[in-house]
Amino acid sequence: YCLFDARWRMKSSLFIKILREKKLLLPPLSGYTDYPFRMILAQFKPPFIITEMANARAIVQRNRRTMQILKIAEGKQYNGVQLIGSIPEYMGKAAKIVEDLSFDYIDINMGCTARKVACRGEGISLMKNEAHACEIVTAVTDAVDVPVTCKLRLGLSKHSMNVVALSEKLVDSGAVALTIHGRSGEKKFGLPVDLGIIKKTATTLSVPVIANGGIYTGSDAQQMIQATGAAA
Repeated sequence: YCLFDARWRMKSSLFIKILREKKLLLPPLSGYTDYPFRMILAQFKPPFIITEMANARAIVQRNRRTMQILKIAEGKQYNGVQLIGSIPEYMGKAAKIVEDLSFDYIDINMGCTARKVACRGEGISLMKNEAHACEIVTAVTDAVDVPVTCKLRLGLSKHSMNVVALSEKLVDSGAVALTIHGRSGEKKFGLPVDLGIIKKTATTLSVPVIANGGIYTGSDAQQMIQATGAAA
């Protein structure tokens, strides 16, 4: 256990160090961050590259199409996988498979608003059940010794903005960094990005916060960091 803990701390510390230095992390985006795109991106030597979201149960069952998502683009970057699921057991098992494939970090999806995802209790629905969300993070962090992060929105809706309280619990459960998409769950991209809540989350947490949403250019990214105090 002590050896496992030491490896986890070392990997997490290096991950956080690079994140704070480079201030740039690719967000997972279904249909976009596929293997061909990641191969192209790797040529520009980015600090982090991540897959599209991959279903945990499908990974455990070795679904052929899902396993094709888990191809690593060659390069010196940190390679991540975003897992989506609602059953802690499957999330833990999938995380271990991903780690064994030599991925460097795992992100847990708590922000997808697609109806077919939310109705299964996955994605944004996890923000509604904070205890269950924490169980999933614990299951994943217990299964692997690579860094585990979470990507979430401000809340299920504008009437339920619980990102600050939930984020603190996710950190207590083992998450080493959090990506905050600055909108609630009513619409994918139609609402304005709330910089104030991202800033409040960044100043409250002891771990790095990655600000996400409405960033199209390098200038946008710089302004986002300045406005929110986020690490990246």
